[in-house]
Amino acid sequence: MTDLAGAIEFSSDAPRFPGRHEVVAAVLRRGGESIPVVVKKTRTSVFERPGRTRSDRSEFVARALIARGIATPEPLGVAHVGGENWFVARRLEGAFQIREWFQYRDDPGRGAPRLRIPLEQVVAALGRLARRMHDQGVFFRDLSDGNVLVTRDGAGFRLWLVDLTRARISPGPVSLWNRLRDLSRPGLNRPEDRKLLLVSYFDPEPVTGSVEKRLSIFRRRIVLWDGLKARLRPWRRHGDA
Repeated sequence: MTDLAGAIEFSSDAPRFPGRHEVVAAVLRRGGESIPVVVKKTRTSVFERPGRTRSDRSEFVARALIARGIATPEPLGVAHVGGENWFVARRLEGAFQIREWFQYRDDPGRGAPRLRIPLEQVVAALGRLARRMHDQGVFFRDLSDGNVLVTRDGAGFRLWLVDLTRARISPGPVSLWNRLRDLSRPGLNRPEDRKLLLVSYFDPEPVTGSVEKRLSIFRRRIVLWDGLKARLRPWRRHGDA
């Protein structure tokens, strides 16, 4: 084990978070401090090289986001343990997936979001976050409901990006095509909700009909693809991103 891995303590009842890889809560003992962390474990691929694993990529993207003023949990390091790679980040307390708002919108019987924040405010904040991210060259590629977290921040709230492996960082702004690909990922199935996302994203510029139409097409493709994946991979846990 590396020093980082040896300083991490897991408990048998540690919370585990949904996703295609194992993501588990733990405690990092460092310098007399006990830091609540989340550890994302991925198997080492035959195509990966030391320093170029998915965990290394997550750490690189996390630091790039923070340097751009985009909120993501603080990266604390990467450990290589046997055939696994661990990405370790500080755990957010009282964080909930943005999917709670979108699912409640589609099905109020699921129960209201645990943070009492209006859907309209959450969608508008997501649009502003995506615009800032894209203008600074970040193409997230997986801006799905499980990869955006919501926390209280004083009297307001804050959005955080997680599961960073697929993100791409470029020196210039993201193309309109890729901007819409990102914006089609959140589970906003009503046209009026997608319109609100676009209005907050393009503000103060107007939203054109062609942009709305393209976003709707992208969204339909995402829904169809997600449905196909659910049938092909029934073993995947409910709520996976």
